[in-house]
Order: sequence, then structure tokens, then C-alpha cells
Amino acid sequence: MASMPDDQALGEWELHTVQDMKWNDNHQCPIKYWSRDIIKSMRWLMQQPAYAEHLIYTPQHCFNSDTPPKRLYTEIHTADGWWETQVRRDTRV
Repeated sequence: MASMPDDQALGEWELHTVQDMKWNDNHQCPIKYWSRDIIKSMRWLMQQPAYAEHLIYTPQHCFNSDTPPKRLYTEIHTADGWWETQVRRDTRV
């Protein structure tokens, strides 16, 4: 398992097994995967100066150079779900 210099800030790795799901008919072994706490991982990521210029905090509508332009969906920040979540106003008083 790969590690990072301040890897302890991310918490421990946990092994999970999905018993009732298989890769496909030719690969019947249960699916296994490793994970860490997503909140700790995001805190670590947000504090890394090396990644600062690559992080995106707002949704974007991206288009190609065709005439007329066509909308591009390439990353989570270009999808409608993020856009709708971030621009939604809470109307509760």
C-alpha cells in the first residue's frame, strides 16, 4: 500500500469485502477494496500546497469549440449536480 509523508493524518486503511456482488461471470471472487475516512482525506488534500492550483471549488460549464458549441461533461465540477447544489438558495426562513 502506498504511503505519503504525513500519512498518519489520513487515518488507518480499512479493508472491505462486498460478499453479494461479483466482478463478472468469469471472476466470481468477492470484491475487496481499501478505504480511509473521506473527511480526514479531504482535510489532508486541502492543506497540500502542491495541489492548490489544481483544486476546483466552484462548478463550471465547459464547452468545446464547435459551432454551435457543445457542452462538455468531463469532471464532477462540470456536471449539473454540483452546479445545482452550489447555486441553490435555501428558501427556509
